[in-house]
Amino acid sequence: MSKESISIRPEEQIRLLLRENELLNSIIQGASDSIYAKDLEGRYISINEACAAYFGKRIDEIIGRTDVELLGHFPVKKIVESDAKLFESGNSVSYENRGTFGVGNSYFSTTKSPLQDANGNLIGLIGISRDVTAARLSEEKYRFIFDNAPFSFWEEDFSQVKKFLDARKAEGVLDLKTYFLENPSQLERCIDLIEVKNVNRATLVMNGVEDKAAFIKKIHRNFTPDSESIFLNEFVALSEGKTYFQAEGSFVNVNDDTIDVQFNLNVLPGHEEDLSLVLVSIANITDTHRLADELNTIKHRYQSIVEAQSEMICRISPTRKVIFRNLAFTRFFKFKDSGLETRFPSLFPPSELEKCEREMQLITARDPKRVCELRNYDQDGNLIWQEWNVTAFFGNSGTLLGYQAVGNDVTSRKLAQEALASSEARWRSIFEHADDLILTVNSEGYILSVNDYLELPKDRKWAGRTLEEVMLPENSQAAMELVNQVFATGKPIKTELRILRRQDGQYSTYGVALSPIYHGNRVITAICIARNISETKEFEKHHREALIEGQENERMRVAQELHDGLGQLFTAIKLNLQHLKSGIGKRGSSDDMNERIRALEDNIGVAITEVKNISRNLMPDVLWQFGLKPAVQDLVEKWNTTGEFEISLELVDMDIRFAPELEKALFRMCQELVNNSIRHGNASNVYVQLINHGNSIVLMVEDDGIGFDPDKTSQGFGLRNIWSRAEVFEGRVEIDSKPKKGTVTTVEIPLTNSLKQ
Repeated sequence: MSKESISIRPEEQIRLLLRENELLNSIIQGASDSIYAKDLEGRYISINEACAAYFGKRIDEIIGRTDVELLGHFPVKKIVESDAKLFESGNSVSYENRGTFGVGNSYFSTTKSPLQDANGNLIGLIGISRDVTAARLSEEKYRFIFDNAPFSFWEEDFSQVKKFLDARKAEGVLDLKTYFLENPSQLERCIDLIEVKNVNRATLVMNGVEDKAAFIKKIHRNFTPDSESIFLNEFVALSEGKTYFQAEGSFVNVNDDTIDVQFNLNVLPGHEEDLSLVLVSIANITDTHRLADELNTIKHRYQSIVEAQSEMICRISPTRKVIFRNLAFTRFFKFKDSGLETRFPSLFPPSELEKCEREMQLITARDPKRVCELRNYDQDGNLIWQEWNVTAFFGNSGTLLGYQAVGNDVTSRKLAQEALASSEARWRSIFEHADDLILTVNSEGYILSVNDYLELPKDRKWAGRTLEEVMLPENSQAAMELVNQVFATGKPIKTELRILRRQDGQYSTYGVALSPIYHGNRVITAICIARNISETKEFEKHHREALIEGQENERMRVAQELHDGLGQLFTAIKLNLQHLKSGIGKRGSSDDMNERIRALEDNIGVAITEVKNISRNLMPDVLWQFGLKPAVQDLVEKWNTTGEFEISLELVDMDIRFAPELEKALFRMCQELVNNSIRHGNASNVYVQLINHGNSIVLMVEDDGIGFDPDKTSQGFGLRNIWSRAEVFEGRVEIDSKPKKGTVTTVEIPLTNSLKQ
């Protein structure tokens, strides 16, 4: 019997159909997706348990009712619109919606298909809705993390790159790296095939842009040319099937700032075959590189500084072995140091070794530093003293990590300390027996110490008493004002103070110097040194008088020259004029008249010459027009024309001009000293020297004359005039002379800015 002849009885067909219907209904009811059917009015005509569960109702409570009746108008707006769209077009629709149903807020992916009868007429729809809440929440979480990550992320599609790489393999390209190096245009083409899907906020901030869409189009063009190797190596890695790639490079943002980055590429799971979704992360390592460079620079600088130090520097292990030494350390200990096995204490003599060990044992985590002085010997066997600053380093747990020791040669200091100690008694002796008054005073005027000054009354003790108690009121008030000024300003003071003498009611003048003594930043004491300068002031007074007397003598000399020279000449001129007047109108010899006129002319010429000579003596033309050097040269030249004596002149750095009053004073002193040597010293040879030392100018006049005793000659020879002129400029005069030994006079004038021109 053939298969075609076999027929199924109707009751069997019904049974089979019922069985298939039960099976289908069982599958529908057991499905996790929501499956339902609606008529053209939107009423549910079939629904499975999963769908009813989302409504929070039983199936019999849903059948025959619409979505609006079950949920209200607003929540089902999109559902009703999609149903209407299907009923109008007769085509399937798919969409995703988010709704609040009986079990809460959920995401659904829905597909609706038309339901037709046997004749193909549309009688409703069949819908399948899948709950994609977990997937959507996961995606939202991913998007949130992606957008708000603290470092740069972007998503890329490498599917076109994958096709390009596969095509190259199909063409027989085995070494892709060499291929790109030889065909850079192909590398550019491959870079252009990368499609950037999205970038996060950190990427936009790093690049200094706000327009995401415009930036995405050119993101790969921001990388510097030096970073093209990143893309080359990236393509090679992907062609080899790798799903992860990392490299370092740099790119330029819109502000033209070059940023160093670490580039990470990950092919997301499920996209390994087509590379359609690749996640790229960029970490800004500009600061890291800069910090590394700075640390490296600091390291080299530290090493160079350590090596350049004159101090001996070494690092010591916890077992006290020397593990690092700088050049200064090596130079000194090279005759003792045997390398890495050398223990630090063993570098010192046996007598100091125990002391060194003991000092290092006292170092703890709470007190990690020790300073000790140790004796040692250099390679020549000389005894020296060294000061070592030893610092220990401990870990967080208190474990000793090692030491650093810095040593200095303090031999000179030790010797100085010994010298200071031995000289303290000598200093005290000087303090006690000084010719000046020396005392220390506190801020309240109490005298803390005072030396045994000759002029202090022996029946009264000053130490421990105030200035007001030991001095007359007007004296103590003036002294206290100076003390207060020192404490207020913290600066030394030099001044003069007139002191009323108690014994005779007369005044003495003292030169006073007060200086502050500090403790830290605070003035605690003032030290005062006072010297009686009454005699000096009296001497200054005599000098001023001598200067005035010199000026008067100069006036008398000029008057005498005018009287003796010009007076006689003008008298002769007057007589000649009278003779000429009496001869006018009378007959007389014309020769006699002419002779008188010639005599008159001669007398007038002599008078003019005399006036010029007097003027030159007062202020030579050469001096005020050309300066000191030409004036002195002219003066010496005129003296030498007499032939009676010889004057030698040496000028050093005298080409510059000085203040007019200084040039005039030096010229007059030179003129006076040479005159003294010739007229009073009977010298045959005179040596004149003018030297500009920069900070002072020195005039020296030396002769081979008869000399004199300076101690016994207080005036005469114009010396008082010399002293007075020098004193005006705070200069000094030294005279070296003995009878029959000649004379050397030296005048030194300090050059202040006001005396330079």
